[in-house]
Amino acid sequence: MDEVLGSLNSLKLEVERIRFPLGTQNNPARTCADLLLSRPTFPDGKYYIDPNQGSYKDAFKVFCNQTAGGEVCIYPDKRSRGAKLSAWSGETPGSWFSEFKTGNMLNYVDADGQPISSVQMTFMRLLSATARQRIMYRCHRSLAWGQRARSGKVLAPRGLRFLTSNDEEIGHNTGHDVTVIADGCAHHKGYDRTVLEFDTDNVDELPLVDIQFGDFGKPKQKFGFRVSPVCFHG
Repeated sequence: MDEVLGSLNSLKLEVERIRFPLGTQNNPARTCADLLLSRPTFPDGKYYIDPNQGSYKDAFKVFCNQTAGGEVCIYPDKRSRGAKLSAWSGETPGSWFSEFKTGNMLNYVDADGQPISSVQMTFMRLLSATARQRIMYRCHRSLAWGQRARSGKVLAPRGLRFLTSNDEEIGHNTGHDVTVIADGCAHHKGYDRTVLEFDTDNVDELPLVDIQFGDFGKPKQKFGFRVSPVCFHG
């Protein structure tokens, strides 16, 4: 009888652990949204999640944006965070960043800088309804998204294109829903910046994995860029 009672007590504790996760390595939540439901007073911060709900040993740490309703945010790794403003001499306009001599595909890691398994990424997408990510392009006489004429009209662009996680290309004329937060580079003069936000219900598109740069190589042209974390929401 003692053995049965002990088993029942252990089962009860396991159920309570799943129902009310703490977001710790030994007691991860399935997602940040689940953590918000069970622990609504927990603030924004870094917590462990386990989307596939297997062994807690493959749980990984993310930033939980609880203020936004429980977003799961993961980070570009050190080599993928961006590049400083440069003329990029020796590179060819129209090349992808992964083709640059010092470039690479964009890779993403957890809050501890550790790789996230493809299985966990798959489950995280399955549990998400939307995803969003921002790119900041810093420019000097270099177009990012469009070129603005004196009339204010945006002309045909020759700037950026993006490669998604599901191998689609996103550009100014590809029909994807991209929000232009700021487009100072459209004026094509002096130092400025363009900020683009990708907010989609096709969660397989994000994170972005490569960027194509088109408008550089002429005298005084320079560009740099910054890649933000990508955030998934259930």
